[in-house]
Amino acid sequence: MPRVSVILPVHNGAAHLTQSIDSILDQTYSDLELIILDDASTDASPDLLSRISDPRVSVRRNER
Repeated sequence: MPRVSVILPVHNGAAHLTQSIDSILDQTYSDLELIILDDASTDASPDLLSRISDPRVSVRRNER
């Protein structure tokens, strides 16, 4: 179990999503999990999130 959980909410944030995720995962403290909550994005966010393969990241998506 990671010592730190980071929650990143997103709604149509594709323009900054990759940079935000990279910033969190590139921290010197590595004992963390990143939980991304996609609130029914209609832009490219779901596509970007589907490409993440880092085991520290979990994505949850609201359909509406």
